[in-house]
Amino acid sequence: MSTQAGWYADGNSPGVERWWDGNQWTDQTRPMTGPGFGAPAPVNPEKNGMGLASLILGIVGLLFCLMPITAFIGFILGIIGLALGLAGISRCRKNKATNKKTAISGTILSALAVIFGIVGIVMFFTAVDQLGSDLDQIGTDLQDYSNCISEAENLDEMNQCE
Repeated sequence: MSTQAGWYADGNSPGVERWWDGNQWTDQTRPMTGPGFGAPAPVNPEKNGMGLASLILGIVGLLFCLMPITAFIGFILGIIGLALGLAGISRCRKNKATNKKTAISGTILSALAVIFGIVGIVMFFTAVDQLGSDLDQIGTDLQDYSNCISEAENLDEMNQCE
């Protein structure tokens, strides 16, 4: 007659139960529970790597947003950090990870990187547009001056060109 599958005291390790699959002992063990034994220790969820990554990306993204020419990099880092931060918060709610405050901080900083990235991008393209207008005006002024000089017949007329 065969013994039923189940958890049985491990003769080699006091306070430990080992799983008998009905045919043989397996590698699965757990702390013994019952009279004289405490409840098994709760499994400690892993640290929240996504929340930490979100925090780092948020900080680096904000640094890139300090210069309008690199704000698009800050914007991209902020988007990625925002996604990781929200995933980290979700993992904390499901008790699969710890460090909820880290995930929240990373989400907030990443959202700020997105906002400042947008502001920096707008500033950059506004400056580029203004530069184009200024260069067009310089070209027009130079052409007008060149025409005035070429039409002048003497030095006094040349001096009057502006």
